[in-house]
Amino acid sequence: MSVEQDGAPGRVDDTSDEAARSPEDAAEPSEGEREAWARVRRSATGMRHHEAKDALDEARKAARTKSLTAHEALIAQAEVEEWERIADALFDHAGVYDAADDPFVQGEAEGRAHHTPPPPDRR
Repeated sequence: MSVEQDGAPGRVDDTSDEAARSPEDAAEPSEGEREAWARVRRSATGMRHHEAKDALDEARKAARTKSLTAHEALIAQAEVEEWERIADALFDHAGVYDAADDPFVQGEAEGRAHHTPPPPDRR
């Protein structure tokens, strides 16, 4: 479960960009999480379900590493969640993953295109 989903306070490093989140924008993913999703999507491009499932297993192992900082754990969890989503999407799909054909990614891009950033004093 991500920090946004469980709402657990104090789980991020004070030196990270996530530490500046206010309760009003807690549901908004951080730039680090978005970058993690993009990395996973680039890695998943061309993979079939079994390959994505193997990558998910590796991401889960990496996320369980005890030496992760809070920021690193947040990013690792974002990667796990994206691998889970992609593996689920490929479960009944005979082809390979391509973000250009991923309805979730397209919806996310559409939503971000219409999202108005908060005023500078709320960042």
